[in-house]
Amino acid sequence: MGSIVGIDYGRKRIGLAIADTESRIATPLTTIAGRNDVTRDARIVSDASQAVEVYVVGLPMNMDGTDSEQTRLTRRFASELGRLSGRPVHFQDERLSTYAASELLSEAGLSRRRRKELTDRIAAQQILQAWLDPGVSE
Repeated sequence: MGSIVGIDYGRKRIGLAIADTESRIATPLTTIAGRNDVTRDARIVSDASQAVEVYVVGLPMNMDGTDSEQTRLTRRFASELGRLSGRPVHFQDERLSTYAASELLSEAGLSRRRRKELTDRIAAQQILQAWLDPGVSE
């Protein structure tokens, strides 16, 4: 039984979530400080997740489906992650995942500081779960 890691990539923070290939239920894992360098960020994620079979990276498309600067940066990060880890990397549309995560945490009554700490890993969980759910993944 292997694991699948979901990633909400950002220059400042990288949210991670995990699921095993058997249960297919995503769980928030951690948030890593980004280094604003795709190669260094990919190395940190790869080194922190040795037993991973597959990575799923959230792709932040514009609402009209076009690429943004962050989309291009995320594609470069994913390419480096695949190269450094030797593992497959898949993309999952992540439009509104961070917004949905923020709303969920706000409804839970958490402080602004605590929401900021958790938002990226919750967004990664939502990205990964969307990929795991039948009929949703690419």
